[in-house]
Amino acid sequence: MVDLIEKQRLQFLPGLAPKLGFYVYALRDPRDGTVFYVGKGRGNRAYQHARAAVKSGDSRSLKLQLIKQIHTAGREVIVEIVRYGITDEKTAFLVEAVTIDALTFAGKADLSHQIAGHGDRWSSLEELRHLAAPRVEVPPEHRPSIIIRPRKKYSAGGRGYTMTTDELWEITRGGWTMRRRDFVLAFCVHDAIIRGVWRVTGWDEDESHWGKGRRALLGEPAEDLWPRYLGGYVGHLLPAKGGQLPYTILRPAV
Repeated sequence: MVDLIEKQRLQFLPGLAPKLGFYVYALRDPRDGTVFYVGKGRGNRAYQHARAAVKSGDSRSLKLQLIKQIHTAGREVIVEIVRYGITDEKTAFLVEAVTIDALTFAGKADLSHQIAGHGDRWSSLEELRHLAAPRVEVPPEHRPSIIIRPRKKYSAGGRGYTMTTDELWEITRGGWTMRRRDFVLAFCVHDAIIRGVWRVTGWDEDESHWGKGRRALLGEPAEDLWPRYLGGYVGHLLPAKGGQLPYTILRPAV
């Protein structure tokens, strides 16, 4: 029987599953990146295979055998969402079938299905955290502040999700073509989720490092504010269409 800790591990973040509705998911082998299964479902359906592998003994299922091998190697199956918010099961079947056919005939996957398969992009669970993230506000005492979105540097090779605090600060603080302001806080935000927060202590004007006409922030991690802000959703504070600038200034309330 799967114990409570194991059960909690083999499920979505609290609050995420209800936001997905019907969805199509892919299971990926973390050892070589191969997609080995595509399915559809609701709730925590995507994790039922791993739970079954934990509970089962010897199994004839190639899928469960592979999941057991992954667990034996000390790894976890990677769950990715191909499409979510599908309105009905019939449409979910169709998306599942198209995904299976595309992966099979493209020759880029090794699916363990024994039969042919029956809004948003294919996403990692990290990229879907905003669906379960609590909405946060930045109060007057923490303004003026700046929200910085280092999109390309954060997303490159998925590095943002594994960066240290220092590495995250380096891609957040500069160099930007902005005028000097006495900011209270600087937020690193990706996909409308706060990934880091720092107290701004000054400015780095070293153009030889940042480039002509560019400057960077100086600061230190606001560790006491991490519980309040990290993982919070701030999409409502950003420009409606993302904006052309990679940063948004949160001005004091008038």
